[in-house]
Amino acid sequence: MKKFLLFGLLLVYSAAGGVEKGMPRAAVIAELGEPDGSMKNNGKEILLFKTGTVTLQGGAVIGTDLSQKYAHDAEERALKAKEILAAEQAELERQKLLYPEDNVIRIDCGYSKNENWDYLPEFIRPAAGKYGYDVYIPPGYHESGSKKYTCLFLESSAFWDSVKERVRKEKWVAVILHDAPQQQTGKTMNGNFLAAYDDVTRQFRISGEYRFIAGRIPAAIFAAMRPVAGIILQEPDFGGLRKNGIALDFLRKNPNLRAYVLLGDKDPENVHAQGQYIIDRIPKYGIEPYKGKTDILPPPLADNAFDWMKKEYNIH
Repeated sequence: MKKFLLFGLLLVYSAAGGVEKGMPRAAVIAELGEPDGSMKNNGKEILLFKTGTVTLQGGAVIGTDLSQKYAHDAEERALKAKEILAAEQAELERQKLLYPEDNVIRIDCGYSKNENWDYLPEFIRPAAGKYGYDVYIPPGYHESGSKKYTCLFLESSAFWDSVKERVRKEKWVAVILHDAPQQQTGKTMNGNFLAAYDDVTRQFRISGEYRFIAGRIPAAIFAAMRPVAGIILQEPDFGGLRKNGIALDFLRKNPNLRAYVLLGDKDPENVHAQGQYIIDRIPKYGIEPYKGKTDILPPPLADNAFDWMKKEYNIH
């Protein structure tokens, strides 16, 4: 769609009405090509083309004597350009209805499992199937042309209330994965992430450089499965990974990965153990112990994570 729109805009620029009075010299050359010759007389410049002549004064067109065939071709191109722009506008309006801005929209998708996941334990290898996710589209998205958007993947809807105001403020795209009841890690959650990741990066203008994941242990597993810039982890249980024989090579797909880890301070030994796991595996990290321990990420802590990631990646 984007290439189609660009083609239409170029047509309008170069041929909407052909060469007209007031058109600058550069635009005439862009339309007709290099002239076969030129003459100057009384401050006027006459450009000689195979299709006729164009007279300029002060660098702008004041008259033309071009062939009827050129005029006919220019008119046809102008009509075609209008048709293209009308079609693009209609598609834009359709997209606005399908994906309203400043809203969370349900998307259905699927994962076909055409990859080899043998390096993962069998019980968490992604399962093929039909999946879905919710996507938040920020204000201004549809009218922003080719702009690519920073994207935050949330492993669970439980994290949305903690980050939604900040996501709105930053005008990021957010992908909210659907919860898998009674499953903290496993085939379904991993398949759902892969389906959502592949679908959202295909359907929407998502930055290839600025993709982040927030969550707990599933988010850490996700970061080892698809390229992301950074992960925000709250109370990750890396000991559980060890017990289940899961060895994550975070940097395999993410050589510049950054991690911001939030840990409740009620258990100092746990803070040390979880922090050390990150320190040993990821070169660039931030670890924030906070008072107490909570299942729901408080928005102020989420804000700290946003600030850290924005600074690390110089996101404005």
